[in-house]
Amino acid sequence: MLEALDALTKNKQPFVAFKLPNAKEVNLYYQKDDQLHMTFDFSEAGFLMAPFSDTDFYSYIPSTYSHRFDLPSEVSIVRSGLTISDDNQKPFVSLVQQALTEFENTGLKKVVVSRVLAVTASDKNPTQTFQNLALLYPTAFVYYWHHPATGSWMGATPERFANLEDNRLHTIALAGTSSVHEGQKATWTPKEIEEQQLVTDAIETSMKTMFPAVQLKVSAVKSIQAGALWHLKTDVQAESTELSISKVIKALHPTPAVGGVPKDESTAFILKNEGYDRKFYTGFLGLFEGDSNADLFVNLRCAEITSNGYNVFVGAGITSKSDPINEWKETQRKAKTFCQAL
Repeated sequence: MLEALDALTKNKQPFVAFKLPNAKEVNLYYQKDDQLHMTFDFSEAGFLMAPFSDTDFYSYIPSTYSHRFDLPSEVSIVRSGLTISDDNQKPFVSLVQQALTEFENTGLKKVVVSRVLAVTASDKNPTQTFQNLALLYPTAFVYYWHHPATGSWMGATPERFANLEDNRLHTIALAGTSSVHEGQKATWTPKEIEEQQLVTDAIETSMKTMFPAVQLKVSAVKSIQAGALWHLKTDVQAESTELSISKVIKALHPTPAVGGVPKDESTAFILKNEGYDRKFYTGFLGLFEGDSNADLFVNLRCAEITSNGYNVFVGAGITSKSDPINEWKETQRKAKTFCQAL
């Protein structure tokens, strides 16, 4: 597998390698030319890569040429020598404080703010990093996207955006972050419980607004482990003959777990105040086949591959109960998910 990905990269051929949650194999879609394929109606089939920002056209790599590799079961994790530039605590804390002020003066209830860590790798090896991610995080959706026109990205996300098949939709509300301590159950503060409920309620409202006749089933909240972190998760099932990828995207993206509540106000705050372009971070990605079948994930725990390393993206959900320093520490914990694989 590593040799095949290295050869495609050397030849500047677009490809995406990905591992579905709990899968033992890696799928590869690749192109024999360097065309940037775009879809606006999801009439094609392939692997979709969508940005955070609103757009009418989405990049994808067709499923025309594909291959499958077994994931090694016993292999050591190979890591690079790293230098991490993480000196932006002051501007991040200031951004959180700005959000807290916004809560007092507007109808904003939650907003996700983020930052970028520049990681320099002396012997950068993206294909090895991808394999490391796949081995370290078996329950995650792990991917490596490479296209000369969009750049190269990889990640290991715990969050499904939308699984759509036979007029049935499965999405999740994921919020709250707590460190895993061996032998101990997850513990949650009122802030994290409130944040999770805000996300769940917002998804329900969005679905009922877009699909008035939809039948919804909402599970109880449970704690799930993603690497060294706990999260709160609620499963949301929907059934309607009106369901389609394009309508679901309009209803849910950006989800409250990566944007905020209300959706429009939180997105406007992010675009105005965050100070950088998220690009594909907190967008969505995954498989689609026509406008009625898809398995898409939120692009979290991810990084953009640079000339000398990686730009690692991390964020935190802010509510009126947030403490700026604690939110900074949360982003540090999340950064370890990706950096563990380097």
